[in-house]
Amino acid sequence: MPIYNPLHPGEIVREILIEGAQLSITKAASHLGVNRTTISRLINGHLGISPDMALRLSKLITNTDIALWMNLQRDYDIWLVSKHANKIHVLPLDQVA
Repeated sequence: MPIYNPLHPGEIVREILIEGAQLSITKAASHLGVNRTTISRLINGHLGISPDMALRLSKLITNTDIALWMNLQRDYDIWLVSKHANKIHVLPLDQVA
């Protein structure tokens, strides 16, 4: 069953770290060992969660794991590309001459 309009993973990071833990973007970046721009771009939906960021988040937020963060990003990416599936025209392999 396809997911309808899932949250960007950055929104979840914002809810947990910025709103929930009351961290500033600068403090969140420091705790994660990344620069401020990276966190800002993530929580504003301009950057996805990489495997490296998933590892960092799972270490910072101890009740999560890498798979959770990667699955959130995967689900979001699938939903995003599915919105444009009708614009991608590929001939199935069994029809290729």
